[in-house]
Amino acid sequence: MEGGTDKDWENNGWLQETAEKTNVHVTIIPSPSADALQKRNILLASGEFPDIFLTDWSAIFNKSDVMQFGVKEGILVNIEPFIEEYSTELKRVFEYNDVFRITSTSPDGAIYGVPRFSECYHCMAYPKVYIRQDWLDKLNLEMPTTTEEFRAVLKAFVENDPNGNGKADEIGLTGATTWNTMVEYALLGWSYLPVKPDFWLYLEDGEVKFAPDKEAYREGLRYVKSLYDEGLIDKAAFSQKEDIMAQTIRQDPPIVGAYVCDHVAMGVQNTNREEYMNATVMIPLKGPDGFQRQPQNANEGEVQGFMGVITDTCKYPEAAFRWLDYQLSEYVTVVKQWGKEGVGWVYAPEGTVDIFGNPANYLRLDATEKNPEAKKENDAYGFGSGPQADLAPLRLSMLPAVEDLYDPANYEQRIALDTQPLLEFVAEERLPATLFVDIEVSDEFNEIKTNLKDFVRKATVQFIIGDRDLDNGWDAYKDELRRFGADRYLEIYTKTYQEAMVQ
Repeated sequence: MEGGTDKDWENNGWLQETAEKTNVHVTIIPSPSADALQKRNILLASGEFPDIFLTDWSAIFNKSDVMQFGVKEGILVNIEPFIEEYSTELKRVFEYNDVFRITSTSPDGAIYGVPRFSECYHCMAYPKVYIRQDWLDKLNLEMPTTTEEFRAVLKAFVENDPNGNGKADEIGLTGATTWNTMVEYALLGWSYLPVKPDFWLYLEDGEVKFAPDKEAYREGLRYVKSLYDEGLIDKAAFSQKEDIMAQTIRQDPPIVGAYVCDHVAMGVQNTNREEYMNATVMIPLKGPDGFQRQPQNANEGEVQGFMGVITDTCKYPEAAFRWLDYQLSEYVTVVKQWGKEGVGWVYAPEGTVDIFGNPANYLRLDATEKNPEAKKENDAYGFGSGPQADLAPLRLSMLPAVEDLYDPANYEQRIALDTQPLLEFVAEERLPATLFVDIEVSDEFNEIKTNLKDFVRKATVQFIIGDRDLDNGWDAYKDELRRFGADRYLEIYTKTYQEAMVQ
């Protein structure tokens, strides 16, 4: 299990409490997170492994691991036969969202572990774009709602000195090279077609399609290129890292009018109250053909891996499964995030509401360095590894309404409220991005995917900055896509999706 070797696991409060509730007693063999993946793989190779692997993100069993150690080698126990008889919590999660079952199930129909379920609420709508409300107000501009209105706003930002320093130093729009900060994919995904960088596939009328060779992709690139050619997009946006983007946004006086991000403090600092309040989230822009969508994190609301797996050396797999299943309960999920009840958190008094006016169930207490005794007790009790069911309704019920939304302590409330109006623009058809690919073709698929990632990202930027020609070079680009295996990539994933849907 991932965890500090200096911790008294034998007397861990959560383990003792859980043993009383489940009548399952476990002995922990800890491993620091930094060494956990290497130690896990050594144990699996040796043939001498524990009854259960309980991991954090550092050694999570991903889809490739499950295909190797579950489907191919048979080391991992298939828990699917236990669900109907022994599960309360895993069954609840699957009923809540069938995509979780679909993305947990391997091609042989088995489920080789208990996942870490995550529905990061603000990740359900990103990348986002934040714009300076004070600059809009100063220049008597309305919030843009279409691609051409956005062009006019950026042009006004660049030409009319809204920061008032007498210099032509304003940048209309900036971003960076990680996908949740990419200018090109925010604008393409908003206004032209559903595109998820590094995955590239989307659903349309039930059919899996490949975005980068579509005419809508080319037209979106024309729009982004036109903004670039007019000097409305920061030239550094296509090469800089997030930290450099943040430095540019945080200059005094401010020089950036809008920026692409996952959440607002990737740009302005939430400790700079005036700047923080001025950053206003934008609704997706309507494109020239009426397309208007909000992109999502491609993996959000899907199973990316398993944090609790049972091995074939376990004499009591049913009991092990019940112990893992219990960890998906709301109570245990809150405990794993906030610690001991009464120390790290309490149940909210009746009548407490969350930021959307629904019942709030949990209130966090101060068990940080500011309260050392509480922190000490919480650390001794705490237990973070293993499965959780961190679902959106639970996350929101942990966000009580607050009086001051711009207090940095209430950051989660702020970014959740920024996210909520964007969700109505998320596509109704959603292609799972984390399906198991059959082991016979998984190496081929992953190699093509890696090559396409590098090529499409590079070529997309080249079209924008003028190193490729969108008219005379488009056919050659599509030929290159085929040489990199785009047709085969689409073929494999289409088959994978169709088979997953009938399991």
